[in-house]
Formats: sequence, C-alpha cells, structure tokens
Amino acid sequence: MEQPREMNLFDLCAAFGRLIGRSVKGVFGTIGSWIRLSLRKWWIVLPMVAVALVLSYYYSREENRIYEVNAVAILNGASKTVVAQEYTALSKACATFQHQNLGLMLGVPSEWAADNFRFVTYDVIDFMDDQTPDMVDYTSKMSHTDTLAVHIPDMLALQFRTRKPNDVPVLQEAIMSYLNTRGSILAPYAQYRTNLEREAKFHHDQLEKLDSLTSAFYFADHHTQIKSSPWNLMMGTREVKLFLEDIQDEMKLLQQSDARLAYANAPVVLLTPFVVTPHAVNGPIKCAAIAVLMSWLLALAIASLVEQREKILPWIRKK
Repeated sequence: MEQPREMNLFDLCAAFGRLIGRSVKGVFGTIGSWIRLSLRKWWIVLPMVAVALVLSYYYSREENRIYEVNAVAILNGASKTVVAQEYTALSKACATFQHQNLGLMLGVPSEWAADNFRFVTYDVIDFMDDQTPDMVDYTSKMSHTDTLAVHIPDMLALQFRTRKPNDVPVLQEAIMSYLNTRGSILAPYAQYRTNLEREAKFHHDQLEKLDSLTSAFYFADHHTQIKSSPWNLMMGTREVKLFLEDIQDEMKLLQQSDARLAYANAPVVLLTPFVVTPHAVNGPIKCAAIAVLMSWLLALAIASLVEQREKILPWIRKK
C-alpha cells in the first residue's frame, strides 16, 4: 500500500498558486461571457445604460449636488453622549421631512432647512496621547479601549450635508446657538467653568507662594558661607534644593488651566470652523460610473432572461 506523501512548503505554495490562477481565469472568463452577452443583446444594454446616464446627470446637476461639511468641537463640561444626542436630534427632524420644525430648531427659514440634512457625529482620535487631535474616526470602527488610538473625551467631530455651501457660515452660527442653549448642555457647563476658575486661581496662588518662599529664603541675610551650583545652594554644611523646578512645573499647570479657561467661554466651542469638502458626494463622474455599472448589470440580467426564454417558458407552463 502506497504511503501518503507529505506536503512540504514548496508543494503548498504551488497548490496555492494554482488556486489563484484558476480563480483569476474564472473571473476573466465570467467577464468575457458578460461582454459577449452585451454584444449579442446590445439593443437591450445600450438603451438601459443611456437612460441611466441621463438620470445620473439629472441627479448630479449643479443645483442638486450635495457637499459634506465638517468641524471639530471642544466640549466644556457636557459629555460626548449628551452633545451627540442633541446634535443628531436635528437629523431626526430631517428624516421625517419636518423641515419647518428643523428651521424652528435652528432659527433659520424652512427653505434653508430643506437643503441641510444628515447631522452626525464622530469621535476624535489622539495617537500620541497628548490631548492633540490627530484624526477623526469617520468609520466608527476604532475601539474605545484601544491604547494606541485614544478617543479624546472632550472633543467631538460634527458633520452634516448641504446643497447650499454658501450658507454654511450662517448655519454654523445657528447650530452653535442651538447647542449652547440646550439645558442638558448648559447645566454641566456652569459647574465646569467654576471648577476651571478655581483650578486656575489655585495654581496662580501656588506660584506666588513658591516665588515668595524663594525670595524670602534666598535673599535673606544669612551669616554663613554661601556657595551656589546650577540646581543647589550650599549654606555651610547644609544643601538646600532650589524651587526652580517646582516653579516651572507650576507655571506649566497654570498655562494649561488658562488655556482651557480661554476656550471655556461657551458650553460647545469650535476648534475648527465648519469646512465644506471640495468634492460633492454625488459628483457627476461618481454618479455616472455607478449608473453605468448598475445599469449594465441589470441589462445583463434581462438579456440573460431573454436568451434563456426558450428554457424558462416551458418550465413556467409546466404543470
């Protein structure tokens, strides 16, 4: 009885290569059969593709083009969940085509509201863990427990779609006014602002105390021999550590508190204003490509049914 031969790495690579070759050959064979079917039934394929191109041109005409508008907001006190809920509430009004209600929520004419929809939010990612935004997770696939892609807790990316990009500055003011007047956002902001002011005052007082201690100690009239080094002061046989490092650390903390306090002039502040993407979501080239592909596949399905009608009709009539 012949013993089964063991497969080594070379045999495995060869088998894998043959599998890829058969797959590629099958794909090209299928595409070739589709092309031959298209040539045989051109009177079905060409009209459907032409109609699809006309519809795609109408859908992507200049006055109907849709643009995405993006911004990054800093949240002062309110959680991302609360702000996201209030912001996406605008999208719910659009989903039910209640443009008049959307206009009332934003304080803009209902005609403007009809041209703006799909209000969504995304997380902001910090790769260096330095509280500096590096990217926006538009795919919403990055884990919140990932230690390499840290979600910034007090930043949120805002996005909506519009047919009137020239009205974005007015809509930006309307959206920010809407968010900054929500009760669920205002309540935590008041406490957050108070805590920030106390924190800044604490660091300022600590800095003044360290400066006073330094002045009182090192400029006093000591009757001992004093020797100095870059970081230490020699007083006789005692070595006293200077407060320079402590002062520098406290100064950094004070600068961070002042910077956060400067941004906390409202519950939600835009780090970057709303910016319109230059390419439309339904651009003419993109719409034409999708229309040609979908209409061609649909035409192939109809052409295949027409070719197989001699087999399909008897099967349908079969009792």
